[in-house]
Amino acid sequence: MSCGEMNIAVMTKKYAHSISLWKYDGIYSFYNHNEENVSGYMDGTHFACTDAAGKLIGYFCFGEDARIPTMEENVYDDGFLDVGLGLKPDLCGKHYGLSFLNHGLDYVQKAFHTKCFRLSVAAFNERAIKVYERAGFSVEREVTNSYFHNKFLIMKCIR
Repeated sequence: MSCGEMNIAVMTKKYAHSISLWKYDGIYSFYNHNEENVSGYMDGTHFACTDAAGKLIGYFCFGEDARIPTMEENVYDDGFLDVGLGLKPDLCGKHYGLSFLNHGLDYVQKAFHTKCFRLSVAAFNERAIKVYERAGFSVEREVTNSYFHNKFLIMKCIR
């Protein structure tokens, strides 16, 4: 799979339902979705990512909905667009992450006319952190998720 084989599409109920059923293994089960929250993906900030055949491979979320609630105050300063993403569980760990992320960033850079991106990632997720660093992100700070009480990293990138 290469960047040219990916398409960003409007989120549909069918795609949202599929995403809600995804189950990640081991420590990554933290990212498992709620099957009852399909409408959460239909808020206009979520986009499906498909392959050339239209098969769902992941999703992106842009804006405030990509942020996490934190115990610390004033974590999210102005000037950066927040990006959330999820790759289909059976594609994780197969070296698709960087092209998937770059494709999403290319899309949002054109759509939102910005070069400044920020994402929040669970501190335990070393696999994702390595991908984000390869894409040019660097750790800005560590925060505590006020809902789960676990550590997250806030990472930024200017492209």
